[in-house]
Amino acid sequence: MNAQVALPTFQATHYVKSGLYSFSSHTFTNCGATGKNGPTLSNCTSAYSPSWTDDTDYFNVPSNAGIQYWTVPKNGTYTINASGAQGARAGGRGARMIGNFNLTKGEIIKIAVGQIGVNGSTNSYTGGGGGGGTFVIKHPYNSNASILVIAGGGGGRTNHGSTNTIDAVTTSDGGDTYNNGGGTDGDGGDDGQSNGPGAGGGGFFTNGENGTYGTVKPNGGKSFINGLVGGTDGYTGSYDGGDGGFGGGGGGLNNSYNRSGGGGGYSGGQGGTWSGQMSGGGGGSYNSGSSQSNTAAFREDHGQVIITIN
Repeated sequence: MNAQVALPTFQATHYVKSGLYSFSSHTFTNCGATGKNGPTLSNCTSAYSPSWTDDTDYFNVPSNAGIQYWTVPKNGTYTINASGAQGARAGGRGARMIGNFNLTKGEIIKIAVGQIGVNGSTNSYTGGGGGGGTFVIKHPYNSNASILVIAGGGGGRTNHGSTNTIDAVTTSDGGDTYNNGGGTDGDGGDDGQSNGPGAGGGGFFTNGENGTYGTVKPNGGKSFINGLVGGTDGYTGSYDGGDGGFGGGGGGLNNSYNRSGGGGGYSGGQGGTWSGQMSGGGGGSYNSGSSQSNTAAFREDHGQVIITIN
């Protein structure tokens, strides 16, 4: 009788992939886009080098509409460092908002990077559009509870009159230029004043107010809910007033004097007035994170978002 031979036993080895893809930090930019419209998917895949940005399951710009969709690679605490864009004509500086956030693997974060406002045509008193705000938003993307961080954009600068509230702020209300016209509670900013010139910057919930002067009126910047396209300029004669930057910047008006647009943000800045402050007001900001570090009047460029896993 043959002796039984013990068969070897094998212990299954499980390989666990901790994340959807390798990630330590990434800087989200305007991907070379300028003006009132944000970047396309092609713009961003050309601008970014990590391989995961070539996979639309992990990174996308749906309909090429400017808002970047980022899929969180794994559970963890992430630091988000977001800055809004500057207004036209070396205008108001964007705010910088930094916070820590617990994010969940697989959730999709919408990121809109603000762009600099467009300069108006050259004349005696030049100006232009408001700078776009920068938005980092989670599902369901339509309430204050959705907001991770919003960094306001600066108001467009007019080379005449006061520039008291042109820079973006770390508080939630947009900057005033006349009669408390900055946006509040996530709304867009007003135009410059009654029968007003420069258009307001867009907020989170509602658009900036359109200008009401002339046959071609400057448009307010669109809100986050409505896509964040910058406001178109208004002009009379041969001069244009300058479009707002993507991120809700308000359009400017030119009729010999340029009244610049307000900055986009959580609440939009007011457009520039007939006299006094012809520059636009800066946008308001919002930060729901922990370990916050917030700085007004910080960014002198297009906006950006730096996300780092801790």
